[in-house]
Amino acid sequence: MFVYLKPVCAVVFLLCLISCDSDRVYESNVKIPDHSWYRLEKARFQVEITDTISVYNLYVNIRNNSEYRWSNLWLFVNVQSPAGVVQRDTLQIVIADQYGKWTGNGLGDKYDNRMLFGKNVYFPASGTYTFEYEQAMREDPVIGIEDVGLRVEKAVNVVR
Repeated sequence: MFVYLKPVCAVVFLLCLISCDSDRVYESNVKIPDHSWYRLEKARFQVEITDTISVYNLYVNIRNNSEYRWSNLWLFVNVQSPAGVVQRDTLQIVIADQYGKWTGNGLGDKYDNRMLFGKNVYFPASGTYTFEYEQAMREDPVIGIEDVGLRVEKAVNVVR
């Protein structure tokens, strides 16, 4: 009897993992070569939006290691619409608290942070939106950033 229970538990577990992320529309991360992010090396993400009625939340994903020397990370974020209109924003991502403790979830010397930078955003036109990240620190390159990413998910319980 217990022999059949293991495969059933594994399938249920996998279904739970898949269903927990049903609001995700897009998520991708870009590796930073040698953990050295140069200002001219921009991370670019292309998101195909077909649903212009729904509302979305936008997140920046950052993975850093213990070589990162600062408590925050400044980013320039450019978003280009399918019509070619570009909006630019500046973000500050807190990576360590005032005592130097990393704020992200981590194991060993790697820490993952996810920061909401667009809440209840709607896309007025369908098509491909291009998101571009540029590190905006005074140091060039910034050492200790391993990955940067974008997550777009549908906002729940929002009436537009």
